[in-house]
Amino acid sequence: MAVTLSYHVITTDFKTVMRGILRGVLYCSLCYGSIAAGFLFIACPLLPLLLFSPPRFRKCAELLFSCWEFYPTALMNVLGVKIFVSGDHISPDESAVLVMNHRTRVDWNFLWAAMYQACMPNVACHKLKFILKDPLRHIPGPGWMMQINGFLYITRRWKEDQGRLSRTLDYLIALDNHSQLLIFPEGTDLTKNNKEKSDKYAVQRHLPQYIYTLHPKTTGFTYLVQHLQRANYLDAVYDLTIAYPDRIPQSEIDLIRGKFPDEIYFHIRRISSADIPIHDMTLRKWLEDRWSVKERILKQFYEQKAFPFEIWPITVMKTLPLQAALGFWSILTGMAILLLIISPIFQLWALIHTIFFIGLSILNIGFNQIEIGWYWRWKRYTFQTKYS
Repeated sequence: MAVTLSYHVITTDFKTVMRGILRGVLYCSLCYGSIAAGFLFIACPLLPLLLFSPPRFRKCAELLFSCWEFYPTALMNVLGVKIFVSGDHISPDESAVLVMNHRTRVDWNFLWAAMYQACMPNVACHKLKFILKDPLRHIPGPGWMMQINGFLYITRRWKEDQGRLSRTLDYLIALDNHSQLLIFPEGTDLTKNNKEKSDKYAVQRHLPQYIYTLHPKTTGFTYLVQHLQRANYLDAVYDLTIAYPDRIPQSEIDLIRGKFPDEIYFHIRRISSADIPIHDMTLRKWLEDRWSVKERILKQFYEQKAFPFEIWPITVMKTLPLQAALGFWSILTGMAILLLIISPIFQLWALIHTIFFIGLSILNIGFNQIEIGWYWRWKRYTFQTKYS
């Protein structure tokens, strides 16, 4: 009897584990496949447009990416992962800086669903751009798509990073491109080793030791905000807080294993540009104070398993684009796989563009830096042509 019961428990556990792995592999495969398909079918054919009109290229690239963001959101719905959002809505028409705690390496997988609920009135028109570590731009497929979308990359060498940020911000301002720039001020995710480093930093500077966050690094955030302020191009700063009441997937491996949380909570606070400090040290202190508040909010969340704020309802109308995205990107992914197997022409197309982006990595040139450099040349040429 005991042997039979033990066998039943082991079998049940094995099935649960395998079901989780199947879900994880399916999600990661479809996500990666959709990015590769979008890169080959849509992004690569857009590249010649850059030569003729960088502003039109930028609009098309951003529209492509914002439409793709529906797909991981739809997949989360299929997997039964519930995203709850509270606080202030994000306006896609604002030039804004978004700051968020970085609980795990894979927070961004769930951020798309939060942005889908948060952006009002038009969910397909935000221009979210991440500020990420430079090595991520070299990842085949996702890294290349993020470059095309104009993501900003930093090397942790401030002189070089300052130049990159300055050129990119000046480019967005010149295009009158109201983007939402997301930065993780902690610089990395919350792990045991990273927390030890944060605690050491806190002791050295006589600061409190945090449990649910890391102490933020203020240099990048301060530069972003001040650059936009000087250009009179900052509408708001949005403070996003993410929390997991149950399972916490720490890395991509956890996602592949199917370790998805049942629920994820986001709280958003909008701070108008009029309420953002201007001076360097005051602005740094302002961000540190925001993180102190964030720590208290998260402490309360993990005690009660919920934020003490009203959650936004999801209307039926907002589910329709997700259904369309699920069908479109799944079909596009299947077509890409099929053509890569049977079509020599498509294989050559994929090879040419793969070599091109690998070449950019070898030469340590980001596609977005090429785009920015070409834009200023194109602008001078069109100006001279117009008035010659």
